[in-house]
Parts: sequence; C-alpha cells; structure tokens
Amino acid sequence: MIRILAFVLIGLMVYMAVGEDVIRISRRRTKGYRSKYTQYVTRDVVIPTVALLTLGLFMRDLVLTSFLAALAAGVAMLRVRQVMATRRTITPRQVTQLVIAFRGAYRLEPAAFRSLEQAATKVGEPLQGLITMMVNVFYTTSEPERAYAEFRKRTENPLLNQFVYILEMSESASDDSVINALDAFVQRLRRQEELHREVETGMASITSQTGFMQVLALAIAMVIALVPGFRRVYTDSLLGRIAYMTLIAVIIGASYVIERKVLALKEQVL
Repeated sequence: MIRILAFVLIGLMVYMAVGEDVIRISRRRTKGYRSKYTQYVTRDVVIPTVALLTLGLFMRDLVLTSFLAALAAGVAMLRVRQVMATRRTITPRQVTQLVIAFRGAYRLEPAAFRSLEQAATKVGEPLQGLITMMVNVFYTTSEPERAYAEFRKRTENPLLNQFVYILEMSESASDDSVINALDAFVQRLRRQEELHREVETGMASITSQTGFMQVLALAIAMVIALVPGFRRVYTDSLLGRIAYMTLIAVIIGASYVIERKVLALKEQVL
C-alpha cells in the first residue's frame, strides 16, 4: 500500500512539473498531424480500403485474409498518390481566377509583380505557392527574367506559360495592350473551362459504369465470404485460394486500367 501511494505521489509530482508542457506539445503535434494527413482521408481512399479489409476478415482464412489486407494497403497507397497528384494539378478555373485577380490589381496599379503579389492571395495551392515563389525571386534579385525563368522550371502548364508571356510583354508594352491581352486570355480560359466541363460530363458515364462494376464485384465477393458453402470452395484447398486471389487481382487490375485510360483521355483532350 505504501509503495502504491509512493508511486502515485511521484506521478503527481512529475505531472505537476512537466505535465502541462507535455500536453501542450502533444496537442500541437496532433493538430499538425491532423492538418497534414486529414486531406488524404477521402471517400476514394477510405471506401475501397475498408471494403477489402472487411472482406478479408469475413473470409476467415489466414492466406486470403493476409492477401486482402496487403491488397487493401496497396490500394490505399495508390489512392493517396492519386489524391496528391490531384492536389498538385492546376485547373483552367484556377488560372482564370488568377488572371482576373491580376487584371483587377494591374488596372489600379500597373506594376506586374505588385499585382501578382495581390493576385496570389485570391487563389489556392499549389498555384499560390508558385506565384509567391516568382514574386520572391524578383524581390530578391530585382531581375524579372530570372523570376520568369524560375517559374517556368517549376511548372509545365501551358496556360500558365501563356500568362507568363503576357507578364514579360508588360515590361515593354503599354498598359492598355497588357489589359487587352489579359481580356483575350480570359476569354480563351473560359472556353477551356467549358471544354473541361464537357469532357467531365462525357466521361461521367464511363466512370459510373466502372463504379457499378466495382460494386457488383465487391457484392459477389461478399456473398462468397458470408456463405460458408461458397467460402469453403476457395479456402479448403491451395488451388481454390490461388483462384480467388487471381480473380480479385484481375478485377482490381481491370478497374485500375480503365481509370488510367479515362484519365489519359482527359489529359489528351485538355
């Protein structure tokens, strides 16, 4: 009893000495981790991962459960990479927002980098970071050519390269010429946005059909896992396990190939 009280007393003394600091640091780190990783917890990441893990538990077989768990981890990593790639993608709509914001600032004060600095606050990442980088390079070196060159190194987006060309033109052209070039560029961007929406609408049917095939395949796999007679066909022999793993791998592989084809077609059109 005395030892327990001693341990409790020591614990209280340690908590009084460093407890609040530890809690404050842990809360700060937890908040940082949450803001950093929560962005990747999307429906496209969670649903297939949880579905495969659940299917693995229902199969009640060491080999197949391990296989499905490993497959779930692979699908989660693939989906997270897709989310990361999407967040790095700069859409025509974002470029339009940037150009319109720049045009408004430039009309009031015809200074390219000052207007860029203001326009950067009107757009999100990753475009905001690229514009801020270009502005900082100019303020550091006082060389607009170097700032434009550094910007081009960071992105291969053709729309942004056209915008940078207008910025370069502003060094020697009149203010009215720059405004007219920006107006014409905004019109082209809006046509690009319309094309983007048309492509998304056209691909929606293919995407929905792929999603239906995935749901149907998952439903069949769940029925196999939940009905003992069906499950034993695949869990009672090595040949059955190989057949099951091959079937699941083919279904997921076919879904991935279709998604890649659709994405490649979108990139080709846009």
